[in-house]
Amino acid sequence: MAQTEHQPGFVSTRSDLFRPDVSIIIPARNEERWLSGTLDAALRAVEHFHGKVGGEPCAAEIIVVDNESDDGTWRLLEHYAAQRAVRPVRFSARGAARARNHGRRHALGRILVFVDADTQIPVETISRMVTHCDSGEMEAGITALAALDGGFRAWCWWQFWGHVRRLPLPKAKAMPACMFCTASAFDEFGPFDEAVAIGEEWPILASVYRDRPRRFVYDRSIVALTSSRRMDRQRFGYLRTFFKYVWAILDHAGRVHYTDRIR
Repeated sequence: MAQTEHQPGFVSTRSDLFRPDVSIIIPARNEERWLSGTLDAALRAVEHFHGKVGGEPCAAEIIVVDNESDDGTWRLLEHYAAQRAVRPVRFSARGAARARNHGRRHALGRILVFVDADTQIPVETISRMVTHCDSGEMEAGITALAALDGGFRAWCWWQFWGHVRRLPLPKAKAMPACMFCTASAFDEFGPFDEAVAIGEEWPILASVYRDRPRRFVYDRSIVALTSSRRMDRQRFGYLRTFFKYVWAILDHAGRVHYTDRIR
């Protein structure tokens, strides 16, 4: 099931007749602990979406890009590859932005959904995103985020950023833990910025919101559960991460020199 070639341009390398409407792209590096929950949630969303379109068997695909893992991530993916919807791909150039871009090269869907490996989407996610694109003519969007691992500090953190993301500013439309765009919008505004360590989604999300704000949606009825590990595993992690985010927003150097090892 693995595909390792690096094709130029954002075109799929798959040659069979699997033609999904939606491609869910998940970058993963050493995510053995979290990935099962993420994939189980994604598979439930795919199954729910299949039912919405009359039970067609090839309505969505899940592409997981193993980004040089050295734990049990690939073995776990081989287990999930028995599911027709799940397709693992190996890619050696490290970085979440690079992995997402590589997943796009393999994607066949007209709608691209990017989900982090530590993020669980609710069952209605794919159906609602397709509705936004088809009925609402949206080209990109984000969902609400909440703490997967609980705790009052994590709750406050995601509540705060949930309000920040409502601001009418392009850079406020951020955090790629759960986002979507049409394939055509990706090809017009993308790819993810591989030169930065944070804010790599701005070329897509901020650009769509800036140029065509009526084609961008922040659907707060979809609440994806995401890990707060970046903050919880560091001393004063919430405060440090907050100021690093502010630096990244105010100065491009803050996006390049983001130093946290935990993503």
